[in-house]
Amino acid sequence: MSSHESEQVLTLLKELAMLKELDSQYESGAKTESECAAHRQRQARHREIGEEIKALAEQKKMGSQESSSDQHDLQINP
Repeated sequence: MSSHESEQVLTLLKELAMLKELDSQYESGAKTESECAAHRQRQARHREIGEEIKALAEQKKMGSQESSSDQHDLQINP
């Protein structure tokens, strides 16, 4: 994983931690309509972050497969 991708994952993980803290506060407090709406938005963002992390992992996987394929071609065709 490149440094840029690692930074992206780190940023997303930090955002997840923040969302988790806000959800914890939501669970222990009174629930107004606006707080319920904010909670639903956080849940949606949580799912989006999961998808973004999966996509980054897939990019890494594809990149490492291409890299090993390139190395294999170099060994076959010196």
